[in-house]
Amino acid sequence: MKKSEAYREMTDSELLAAVRDGDARAFDAIFLRWYPQVYKFLLALVKEEALAKDLSQSVFMKVWLHREWLDPSKSFKNYLLVLSRNGALDVFKSKRHLIMANVQVSHEEPSPDRTDHLAEFAEAQSRLLTAVKQMPPQRRAVFEMSRFRQLSSKEIADKLGLSVRTVEKHLQLALDNLRDFLS
Repeated sequence: MKKSEAYREMTDSELLAAVRDGDARAFDAIFLRWYPQVYKFLLALVKEEALAKDLSQSVFMKVWLHREWLDPSKSFKNYLLVLSRNGALDVFKSKRHLIMANVQVSHEEPSPDRTDHLAEFAEAQSRLLTAVKQMPPQRRAVFEMSRFRQLSSKEIADKLGLSVRTVEKHLQLALDNLRDFLS
């Protein structure tokens, strides 16, 4: 049996353990296995093929860059969905001002697509904020500084008097909380 076939027959847990240890071929196998689902999920959220492709690649880049945090005992699908949802929310957040400006400037009836997009964004934002409010105070502060103020782990650690490792652990737990709350 070829080595590539062996990777295709491995479970997600086995592949994730190998990816966590830096095995690029295991990463290729998990990418090929999960990319289509991530892309379809993101396409349903952002409604733009090119953006969905970019976000999908970004999700898997984050998986590789943060592979040491992978936990093979947890659902990889849920982890991917949370990364995907966060990526889409980041896009919506960055486009929010443009969307709101377009709605306010427009003197015509809002198109159904724009209205649907705004409603979906508002619902997603509301659910995210509810989930964030339910986090313990320090975890919430770390998450908000990271995701909403775009501070690095080191900057957060310096501001809160924590170690970088503690900040990263809080971020991991925050993402776990969001995954549990939003799924």
